[in-house]
Amino acid sequence: MNIVVLIKMVPDTESRLEIIDGKVNESGFKYMVNPYDEFAVEQAVQFKEAVGGKVIIVSLFSNNASIDTDLRKMMAIGADEAIVLRQEGYRGDRPSSNAKILAQTIKELDADLVIGGVQGIDYYQGATGPMIAHMLGIPHVSGVTNLALNGDKITAKRQIEGGLQVIDSTMPVLITCQKDMNKVRFPALKDIMMSKRKSFENREVPLGEGNDIETIDCSLPPARGGGVIIEGETTEEKVDKLIEKLKTEAKVL
Repeated sequence: MNIVVLIKMVPDTESRLEIIDGKVNESGFKYMVNPYDEFAVEQAVQFKEAVGGKVIIVSLFSNNASIDTDLRKMMAIGADEAIVLRQEGYRGDRPSSNAKILAQTIKELDADLVIGGVQGIDYYQGATGPMIAHMLGIPHVSGVTNLALNGDKITAKRQIEGGLQVIDSTMPVLITCQKDMNKVRFPALKDIMMSKRKSFENREVPLGEGNDIETIDCSLPPARGGGVIIEGETTEEKVDKLIEKLKTEAKVL
């Protein structure tokens, strides 16, 4: 069973967000594996352990080599190979363009299952996975919370409003994972050392062409104003003053 895991590198949550002239200043960002994609790696490795096969990581990013360590950690969990597509001028908010580049690579790998996170925590678009499935001409199930092999089929469960949806699909299929699909293991020291010997391929790729929406301007939310202390001799008096302010100033009553 050949499994391709899509990994997006996103800014570390501790990175300082700075806006300069309407643009996000990314020069000081540190990057990490998108948390939703970690569930995908764990699920892929569990399937490999159950039925055999190979797990290949595919990631699209810039020439920033600082991400290699975190990708190696995913290989220590149990992935067998990594293909990192290096793109000058890469941006994470171009799902259509990025999907085309990723789909071209996946076509070469003869995957039975393509799996990734439901969305990146940088732009929260949730669009790249479905676009890749469309370009590959394979089924797609999004926001999956439980995934099981059922012979030559995949059984996926996903939360919907008011219930649980269960979907059977033939393979090849593309799955995007919701949080808490599984518990991501901590690799042992032996596995971390072994990961350094696994295949880690860097490929230069051009900028893709796609129908992406351009971000014109970025801004931080306005700073919150200070609170108001309601003065009064008694609790009842304070409540009356609060109600009056909600009526005349906030106009919510």
